[in-house]
Amino acid sequence: MTTNVLGFTKARRTSRGNLLAGWLAGGTAEVYTASRPTDADTAITTQTLLVTFSIPNPAATVTDGVLTGNAIANAMNAATGNAAWTRLRDSSGVVIGDADVGITGSGAFMQLSGLSLVEGGYCSVTAFGIGDR
Repeated sequence: MTTNVLGFTKARRTSRGNLLAGWLAGGTAEVYTASRPTDADTAITTQTLLVTFSIPNPAATVTDGVLTGNAIANAMNAATGNAAWTRLRDSSGVVIGDADVGITGSGAFMQLSGLSLVEGGYCSVTAFGIGDR
């Protein structure tokens, strides 16, 4: 069985985390319905934008290779649907990458208070970051 997980040293994880934190600072996280595009270079087509979060500046702290996101303000849902993934953009609106979303405690890159979002309601990010792989 082949996996796509590369185990970095702590120093490299810290460097990677600091680079990502810099890219994220002042950017956005757009949460969409399924299905996630093949890669972050693929245009969004049939997916529905559910909610857009503003990422603070600074975006995160990095300690011993672990990126821990700073608090993100709640945001109003733009549509109704089930959250499946997020597209991350820098402060200029340029795509950084796509990441998984899940509920609090799921271990997903971005953890939300719930995945079933209703237009006009509010959603909160309970955590975001990259662990110690």
